[in-house]
Amino acid sequence: MTKRTKRWLFYSAVAVFLLLSGVIILYAQGYKYSFSENRFLRTGAISLKVNESTKIFLNDELQGNTSFFNNAYSMDQLLPEKYRVNIQKDGYSTWQKTALVEEGFVVDFPNILILPEEGAEEQKLFEEVSLLFKEFESPKISSKSMEQISAEVIKNAKGFQLSENENKLAWWTSNELWVLWLTDQNYQPFHKKGDKELITRFSTTIQNAIWFRGEDHLVLELERFDSKNRPYSIYQVIEIDKRGGVNIIEL
Repeated sequence: MTKRTKRWLFYSAVAVFLLLSGVIILYAQGYKYSFSENRFLRTGAISLKVNESTKIFLNDELQGNTSFFNNAYSMDQLLPEKYRVNIQKDGYSTWQKTALVEEGFVVDFPNILILPEEGAEEQKLFEEVSLLFKEFESPKISSKSMEQISAEVIKNAKGFQLSENENKLAWWTSNELWVLWLTDQNYQPFHKKGDKELITRFSTTIQNAIWFRGEDHLVLELERFDSKNRPYSIYQVIEIDKRGGVNIIEL
């Protein structure tokens, strides 16, 4: 082997070492190569917290199960783009979203709710909801909170319901459900005091609504009609986090 060949091999090895070292450093700093962009991009993450132990799917591929201790799950090193997130548990409702991951940020869903759809657990759920509406009382709103509720809301609302800690006010017309934030919300999706948002519209009439298991879900009583045009009620649990679609569970 000539000196020139040895020298070429040495410098080639140094170049490969430096290149690999740079790639390793970039990965360690949270960067990943995007073939669609033809460059390194800083990755993001998706964090989930569910009320039950569940299976987690990303773009229809099973990622794993939520933690045994706190039913949480995190997916890291994700390139910035949209992902389909799906949460499943046998005998329970399905939760799904389109999550937009951005460079260097964590998309957090801290209040995911899935509910039983069969068996004794489903019956307990019906009893829980029935008791909520049976014990329903017109909301007592403090003067401090009342100052933030515009005359427009009072005028157009068919009904309204204050959350337990007076952080949010839900109100509804015949077919629309709205939420007003009375204080800053310091977890995702972030909201400022005074924010007002239309959550969704229904083709059926909203009869009533009550906050459900905290301040991030509502259970609605909706009016439907049978084949003989006789009215009857159904219940739906709806999340107020609109990012990537609104999950609605019909009971």
